[in-house]
Amino acid sequence: MGSFDDLTPDSFATLVLRHLADVGKEVAGYDAEAFRIDLSDGSEIGLDNVYNDVIRASEPRRAAWIARFLTLVGGDESRYVPTWAQARPLLRPILRSSTYKQAAHDDLLYRRPELATHEYARFVSRPAFPFVDELVAIDLPNSRSIVNNSILASWPVSAEDVFATARKNLETIAQPHNPRGNAILSLNDDEGSGYITSWPLVPGWLASFRQRYSGRRPVAFIPDINTLIVVPDIPHLLARIYRQVEQQYVDTHRRLSPQGYTLDEDDTVVPFDRAGPHDQQHTAIRAGYRLALREYAAQADWLNTALERDLEFTGYGLKMAIVGDINIAGTDTRPYTYTVWGKGVDYLLPAADYIMFASIDADNNAIPLCTVPLTAALEITGLTPIPAISPIRFEARFWPDETMLTQLKQASVTL
Repeated sequence: MGSFDDLTPDSFATLVLRHLADVGKEVAGYDAEAFRIDLSDGSEIGLDNVYNDVIRASEPRRAAWIARFLTLVGGDESRYVPTWAQARPLLRPILRSSTYKQAAHDDLLYRRPELATHEYARFVSRPAFPFVDELVAIDLPNSRSIVNNSILASWPVSAEDVFATARKNLETIAQPHNPRGNAILSLNDDEGSGYITSWPLVPGWLASFRQRYSGRRPVAFIPDINTLIVVPDIPHLLARIYRQVEQQYVDTHRRLSPQGYTLDEDDTVVPFDRAGPHDQQHTAIRAGYRLALREYAAQADWLNTALERDLEFTGYGLKMAIVGDINIAGTDTRPYTYTVWGKGVDYLLPAADYIMFASIDADNNAIPLCTVPLTAALEITGLTPIPAISPIRFEARFWPDETMLTQLKQASVTL
C-alpha cells in the first residue's frame, strides 16, 4: 500500500474514493469541508475520526488501519442487523459524551430528515456519569455499530436487557490488574477493540485496586474513548494526573472526560468530587465544570447552527431563542457555575449552579437583580427540562412576575 508519511485529508479521501469505485459503490459526491463521502444510496461515510486515528498511528500500523477501514466501507456489514441470538454475544457497553448521540441525531436530521424525524434513529442510551452516557455497540468482525431504537425494536428484549447483557459480556474482556505491577495503570487501545474505557462499569473491577493501593481509593480517568488510567488517591499524584488528563482531553479529537471516577461507600463508581472530602476535591470539581462547559459549548454550536439555518431549532419544535451560556466563576478552592436570565429575551438556559436574573435600564444596560441557586429558581419559576435535549436545558420565554421576583430575591445568595 506504500508509505503514508505524507497522508493528507484529501489524499486519504482519494484513496477511499478509488476503493469505492473498485468495489462498485456509487458515489454521489465528496464534501471536503465536512470531510465526508456521500453515497448514491443516501448513506454517507465520515472520514474525520478514522483519518485522525490513522495519522496518529505508527507507520507499521497505518496500512492495517486503512485496510480494515476500506474493508468496512466496501462491504455491507454496516447495514447488517443481527437477530437477538446473533447479537447477544457481540454486545459491548461504550461510554460517550452526552452530546455524542445528540450531535449524531441532529446531523442525521439535517441531511436525511425522512429518517431522523423518527425516534427509531436515536441511539439507545442511559446516563453513566454527569455528561457521559452509556451506549451499546455490536462488535462485528470488521466494524462496530451502535444499537439504536430501530435495532432494539427488532429484538424480543428490553433496553435494560441489552445493557445488562453488554456489561456481562464485558466481564470476560476486562483484564484483572497485576497486583505486582506499577501503581499507575495506563492503557491505550487505538482500535477500541478492548473497550478499556468501559472496564470501570464492570462490578468490582475498580474496587479490586483497593488491596493493591493499601486501602486508598482507586481513581480512574478516561480522557478519550481509547485511554484508561487508574491511580491511587494520593493528593500530589492526583494533582499531577488531573493536569495531564486535562491536557489530553483538550488535545484529542475523541475526547470523553477530564474528570476522575472513584468509589463511594457502596462501591458504586462516581465522579471523584462526589465521593467525600479529599485534598484534591476542588480539583475534581473544576474538572467536572470543564466537562460541563465543553459539553454545553458543543451543544450550543449545533443548536445555533440549526437556528441560523432554519430560524428555529429543527427537530425540537422550539422557536427562536438565545442559547444561554454556562460560565465558571469563584476561586480555585470554591468554584461555581452560573447562567444569566435577562428580561425581555427568550432563552434556552443550561443547568448551572446558579441563575443570575438581570433587568434592563433605560439605556439598555443589564442590571443584576438577584442570584438564585438553580433548584430554588426552578421551584419558584416552574421551569422544567426541554424533552429530548442533552445536556439539560430549560425553555424560558417569560419574565418572572412580581410575586416570583419577590420570592427569587428572598432566595438570592451572595457569592
